[in-house]
Amino acid sequence: PPQFQTQLILTTSRIFPHSPPSTMQSLTGVTQPMVTAVVILNLDGRRVSARYCEKKLFPDFDAEMNFEALLFKKIQLIGDFTETFEDVFEYGPHAVLYKQCDDLFFFVCGRVSENVLILSEVLSTFEETLMRLLNRQVYEEYLLEHLDKVLLTIDEIVDSEGIILEVDPNEVVPRVATDEDYFMGDPTVPLGEQTLGQALQTARDQITRSILS
Repeated sequence: PPQFQTQLILTTSRIFPHSPPSTMQSLTGVTQPMVTAVVILNLDGRRVSARYCEKKLFPDFDAEMNFEALLFKKIQLIGDFTETFEDVFEYGPHAVLYKQCDDLFFFVCGRVSENVLILSEVLSTFEETLMRLLNRQVYEEYLLEHLDKVLLTIDEIVDSEGIILEVDPNEVVPRVATDEDYFMGDPTVPLGEQTLGQALQTARDQITRSILS
């Protein structure tokens, strides 16, 4: 109904007061938040996984590599971060949300005029989904062994054009998970509350992690 559309437009305009050039706008005038890149780097600044959605900003592989080098240099200059620390910075036309998770850095990027709260939701959903799918074993070697799940998770959260599809891990996890994922134990659950199979899986993952660290 026209009244509902008007209310939706007004609400959206409060959330996204400055719409960037890359922001998609529907026929009703409602702006669609956009992501320009989702990147995971290791502690050496090398790519683990990435999706670049804005071809004007990242026309080729060299442009992507240069951007990743700049991202890594920037966070090294900032320093003083922990695994629970999430921060944002601006670089040129980019607003960058980032967070460290074990030996990895997660980045979600948008235009500088994009709403950083939305970008933060994308970052949180991405990290939390992988935490659940990978039994909270989110570190480089394990992530590379399950790269298919990483790529599928990105597909469910952001499409190739940068449109945000979902920001609820409870919706994303079932779409990506396999039967094996549901069987895997959750290390946050006490061993006494897990099945024998789940407890063995949890113990094996923790022993492997301690050996590799």
